[in-house]
Amino acid sequence: MSGRLSAYPEVFFLYMANDTDIKELHLFAGIGGGIYGGEMLGHHCCAGVEINKFCQQVLTQRQKDGWMDEFPIYGDITTLNGEDFIGSFDILCGGFPCQAFSYAAHGNNIEEKDLWPYMLDFVIQSKAPIVFGENVTIIAIDKAVEDLKKLGYRVERCRLACQDLHADHKRPRFWLLAVKDDDVFQKVAKSVTSLPRFNANFWKINPHSIKYPSPVPVLAPQKRGVGNAQAPIAAATAFRILVNRHLTHLYDSVVPHKDEIDAVFESAETWIQQQNPDDPIYIHTPTTMGNYHYKSMMKHPSCAKYVRIFGKPTALHAEYLMGLPIGASSPFPQTKDALKLWHNQY
Repeated sequence: MSGRLSAYPEVFFLYMANDTDIKELHLFAGIGGGIYGGEMLGHHCCAGVEINKFCQQVLTQRQKDGWMDEFPIYGDITTLNGEDFIGSFDILCGGFPCQAFSYAAHGNNIEEKDLWPYMLDFVIQSKAPIVFGENVTIIAIDKAVEDLKKLGYRVERCRLACQDLHADHKRPRFWLLAVKDDDVFQKVAKSVTSLPRFNANFWKINPHSIKYPSPVPVLAPQKRGVGNAQAPIAAATAFRILVNRHLTHLYDSVVPHKDEIDAVFESAETWIQQQNPDDPIYIHTPTTMGNYHYKSMMKHPSCAKYVRIFGKPTALHAEYLMGLPIGASSPFPQTKDALKLWHNQY
C-alpha cells in the first residue's frame, strides 16, 4: 500500500490518521457542496480533485479556516492514476460535469465535455469500494449505472430535487450509489442509519437579516462556483435514501416515495413560503450565469419571483438558496461562526 501511494504520500497519512473514519475522495469538488454534504453524514474528505483555480482557492481557504478537514487538492483528473489511491478512501464521490448530457446543449454535445469516462477509469484503477455519483440528467446517470454494473457493482439510483425537500427552488438532480465492498458498505450503513432525521432550518431564516461575512464579494466566480455546486442537504439526503434502498430493496422508482424522504428528512415551511403564502411559483435556482434579474428575463415567473424576493443576485442569496454555510463560496478568510450556525441548522 505504501508503495502505491508514494506518488501522493499525503493521502496515505491522512487516511491512516483515523482509519476507522469514513473517508470520501471528491472528484470535481468545486467549492465543496458535496464535501459539506459528506460532513452532514459524519464523513471526512481525504482528497479533492478540482481543476478550476478559483474553486481550488476556495477549498484551500476553507481548510485554513477550519471549515473543512485538511486534504490535498489535485488539479486534473485526466492526469491522475487511480492506482495511487487504492485503499485510501471508502467512498468515491463525483458530480461528473454534465455538459455532454445537458438539456441546455441543444444537440451540440461533444465527447470532450464528457468526463464520466475519466471518472470510470478512476473507479477501476482505484478499486473504489463505493461510488456516489450525481448528474443533472437521467441519461448520464443511467449510462454510469450501466457501466458500473458491468464492473460488478450493485447500483441504486434516484432523482432528488431541492423542491422535494420543501425548498423554494427546484434543482432536480439524479444520484447513484454503487457498492462493491460489503465490509465498507456495512460500516457506512451502520453510521448513516444511526443519524437523526435531517431538517433545513437554514431556510427558515430571513435572508435579509444575514450579513455576508466577507467584506468584498467576488461575484462572478462565486456565482459560477455556487451554480455548479451540489446542494449539501440534497446530496446527504439522496445518499441516505440510496443506502436504505441497498438495505431494504423496497423501492426502485426513479422518484423516491414520500416515505423514503420522510424517513430521513423532516420538512418545514421556509421563510420565503411564510412571506408568500399560496404562491406556487418556484424561485430560479442558482446558476453559473446569475442573469435572472435582467429585464429580458422578467417574462419568466421564476426569475421575476427571484427579483421580488432578493433583488439583484448576490453570493449570499445563492448560498442561502443552496443551503450552504454563508460565506462558503468566498475566497477570503472566514471565522467559524457561520459554519457553527449551519451545523446547528440541519
